Amino acid sequence: MKKFFLLLLLFFPITGKAEVKVTTHLIDSEIEIAGGLRVKELIIFDGNISDFSRTINYKMIDEIWDKKTINLKSSAMYNGYSLENIQVALLEAPKEISFENIPKDLEYINELDPQKKNKDFYTNIKNNLGSTVNIHYEGKEEKTALVLEYLVSNVIVSHEDINELNYTFKNLDLGANHTFIRVIIPYATDSDEFHYWVHGPSNGKLQELVSSSQNKIGVVTEFSNLKSDINVRMTIPKDQIAIDIYLNKSKVKALNDILKIEDTRLKKQSNNTTMLIIIKYILIALSSLFVLGSFVLIKYHDKSIFILYLILGIILSSFNIVFKYHIIYLYFLIIVPLTIKLITKKRSK
Repeated sequence: MKKFFLLLLLFFPITGKAEVKVTTHLIDSEIEIAGGLRVKELIIFDGNISDFSRTINYKMIDEIWDKKTINLKSSAMYNGYSLENIQVALLEAPKEISFENIPKDLEYINELDPQKKNKDFYTNIKNNLGSTVNIHYEGKEEKTALVLEYLVSNVIVSHEDINELNYTFKNLDLGANHTFIRVIIPYATDSDEFHYWVHGPSNGKLQELVSSSQNKIGVVTEFSNLKSDINVRMTIPKDQIAIDIYLNKSKVKALNDILKIEDTRLKKQSNNTTMLIIIKYILIALSSLFVLGSFVLIKYHDKSIFILYLILGIILSSFNIVFKYHIIYLYFLIIVPLTIKLITKKRSK
């Protein structure tokens, strides 16, 4: 029976227990001088876990770059080559959770070997964009820390004028209260060629990291209750990467075009944000009129008016859900005409 379970584990992803909550997710990444991105994730669970699954990626899109087409917006050119050196460790969570307190000198668990009896183990199931790491752990800590390390190889793109990271951290919807992502460059710099952009939900916080001499060394971002992917784009000077023989090379000067693309993207996002704010206040105004107008149902006991108001209430509530405004009272708009209908029905009796 146990062998059967182990075989199932090899082929089917496993998720964490419903009662175990992910409280914090730290992703610490550093660009290497050979063009890889070395990543160390710290995932804190409120409780002990037995089985957990984390899907990581080295590709952003499931395509192979043809070495010719240059698309600085989105392209297979930005895919890494592979995921290397995957390591997994589990232990009691540190009291203070920060990038500086990510545990070191770890005892890593082994990848599953069906011929051996392993109490704690993981499996590495490859997929089109990367791997799903399934973890089995029999520890009993009150708060558990999972450390997942890996290398996204050759993910830096070499342009004629700069080097560029354009990487998307995927599958971050772990239910964590707080998610932090840090990206560090190989050497501190004061170059005008260093730029960064982080694309994700609008509730994110972004901070530039500097050295003691005020040179730039990277960026850190924070999100609450993250449910989407996060894209980090960064341009760095050519001398930051010492070994570029295996990197994708665009053979074009890219910095000015990247700046234009990101500026356009920022303006579009700003316009979208403004539009969402306008829609929000229109929705609030219409909802107020809806509540006041619902009392027409008291005077006119017309079935068609009731149905019309009910449909309008559903539409207004749907806008609240679709645009993720989460205005509490808008979820209950349809209760107003239903309540009035019930009152008028009792009065008529």
